[in-house]
Amino acid sequence: MTQIPEEQTPESAIVPDPVTLGVLARLAGPDELVKAARQMREKGYTKLEAFSPFPVLGIDEALAAPKPILPWVVFCAGFTGMLVALGLQFYTNSVEGAWAFSGYDYHISGKPSFSLPANIPVTFELIILFSAFTSFLGMLAFNGLPRLYNPMFRSKQFLSATNDGFFLYADASDPKFNPTATAEAMATVGASGMETITEDPTPAHVPGWFHVIGATTAVVALVPIAYIAMARGDNSDAPRWQLWIDMDFQPKAKTQVLMKNDIFADGRTMRLPVEGTVARGTLYEDPRLYYGVEPDAESGEVLFLQQEGGPPEPAEPPTQPEAGEQEPAAGSSEDSPEIETPAEGEGTAEEPAEEPATPEPNWVTKFPMKVDMDMMTRGQERFKIHCSACHGLGGNGDGLVAQRALSLEQPTWVQPSNLHQDFIREYPVGKLYNTVTNGKGKMAGYREHIALEDRWAIVLYIKALQESQWADSSVLSEEELREMPSPQ
Repeated sequence: MTQIPEEQTPESAIVPDPVTLGVLARLAGPDELVKAARQMREKGYTKLEAFSPFPVLGIDEALAAPKPILPWVVFCAGFTGMLVALGLQFYTNSVEGAWAFSGYDYHISGKPSFSLPANIPVTFELIILFSAFTSFLGMLAFNGLPRLYNPMFRSKQFLSATNDGFFLYADASDPKFNPTATAEAMATVGASGMETITEDPTPAHVPGWFHVIGATTAVVALVPIAYIAMARGDNSDAPRWQLWIDMDFQPKAKTQVLMKNDIFADGRTMRLPVEGTVARGTLYEDPRLYYGVEPDAESGEVLFLQQEGGPPEPAEPPTQPEAGEQEPAAGSSEDSPEIETPAEGEGTAEEPAEEPATPEPNWVTKFPMKVDMDMMTRGQERFKIHCSACHGLGGNGDGLVAQRALSLEQPTWVQPSNLHQDFIREYPVGKLYNTVTNGKGKMAGYREHIALEDRWAIVLYIKALQESQWADSSVLSEEELREMPSPQ
């Protein structure tokens, strides 16, 4: 047996020679860095790398850096995602057979089983998914990341690479690399502070406590998985464990589900509204303002007025034409329709009983809000926007829409009303407001398009238009009469 001398160094204490990785040199600025990189390339060095605190224009050309292949890898990944998406959709929706995991051929409204436009969204999503993951993971792989340690960090001067330092590095894998010759070559191109970068020779040993913590963590992580596997086939009436309850188990009433009798006697969850209640936001306490009708204090028709659409529109007396229609001429067929006289001995048919006319609501005759010039100006503006297209700017029923319809000779077109007709001028302001709100004849209502105050403003402007055409000279002062232009 060979005896080992006591002075012999233990094998665990032997430190191997450091491995040379490259030579690092510092340059004065970005222009010097680009010039030095170009000159080193001209000397035959191909494994060069530059470091600077900011991007340097022209450094890629000076280093003759090869084009990365990551874009092509990402393209292939995106193309693969497209094929996977189209193939999966085609198989699941167009291929059907008697084998396991078969697709299902959908037949809907005679549409084809597979159509490319219908499958574009999913295809696009998988292209993006595959490309995104490939670009992220590929960047890490091609750059050798993640790395917890880089031998370059052992250089104290390299710490300024993120501040104001510019460095050129020649890798030892370069065929022309020689520590001494490379350092001299860098000195000839204007570099300084040449430093040989070596691998850290200190052996790396993982501490024992790290193994203990890692093993304990792995065992603890297996406990939930083992519990889930054990409880897969068990039944339980208890609710599932939830980290975020999200009000899933709060006490609440559900539709079509019986409740406890101590809440409602019939046990029903869904309740009818209490008689006489009004939905929130629809309690129109002033029927003059909201409906243009004077409330009947004796009969208490306030709730009736709050129904959808307001009070019913009464039928016009037979002597007055409807709004939107011209008064028929005397002696026309509409006034005196021909009545066939029954033959002798045939008898006379009974005349149908006339339906009682709906009573006219008690329309308001005064505006239920303050009338001023601002309201008049607002009404003129709203009238031009919503009404003049049919009724015309002057209210004569000759708007641009009416003129266009007449020029096209539309058979179903009804001439808009002339707002200066006698029976319309006699309308109370409440009735005009109701017409603007709920419509009349072929005119649609504007309750959803025009605010309540603007509807009253339009009525005010209509009354002003009518007054401008039919004003009595007796209501004018002598000064106003003098200012009026004389008739031509």
